[in-house]
Amino acid sequence: MTARTHALGGFTAALLLAKTGCLGQYWLSLTAVGALGGLLPDVDHPGSYVGRRVPLVSDAVEMAFGHRGATHSLLAVFLFYLAARLAALRFLGVGVAGPLALALAAGYLSHLLLDMLNPQAVPLFWPWKARVRFPVPPIIPTGGLVEAVAVRGGLYAAAAYLGYAKAAGGAFNFALPGGVHLGGPLGEALLQGWRRFVVDVVNVARYIVRLFVK
Repeated sequence: MTARTHALGGFTAALLLAKTGCLGQYWLSLTAVGALGGLLPDVDHPGSYVGRRVPLVSDAVEMAFGHRGATHSLLAVFLFYLAARLAALRFLGVGVAGPLALALAAGYLSHLLLDMLNPQAVPLFWPWKARVRFPVPPIIPTGGLVEAVAVRGGLYAAAAYLGYAKAAGGAFNFALPGGVHLGGPLGEALLQGWRRFVVDVVNVARYIVRLFVK
């Protein structure tokens, strides 16, 4: 998958965690950490978004493990989670460390899951080097129309749903107790408000993706 898709995947994964309450009061800011986590596994590729910004590190990781090697594994998810938590404890304090590390790990894991849609697959259980991908079609090549329309479109829709559900404190449900139908002006007002909120969430997602991926 492309960097744009991975950043959006990390953003959406962090929103999913936020919906469960795991990210606390900082949930909106930590969606950006999730987007960053979605890009980190490709530090093993010097031509990637992250690799171009830390070329010496990227070259060293590629020489040691190759592209889609150790950084694309569950072990790497755990190690990055641990590093993020320890760093946040040192510099930001106890209240932020857990949520920040969770957001980063969720974004990181989303990268692996998205790459499991590719024909190349990932060594999910590294150092066992067998590559893993989802066992059923579709297998989606990187950078194609299917990725742009189906995968990113699905992620934008998921981000809109999760953002609305988090802000509203629940899922999409405009029903009142007793099955009262929300028709007329009230129903229309709620529908318009929902549409505006979806647009806002999608715009935030696009902004964060563009922030990381020029």
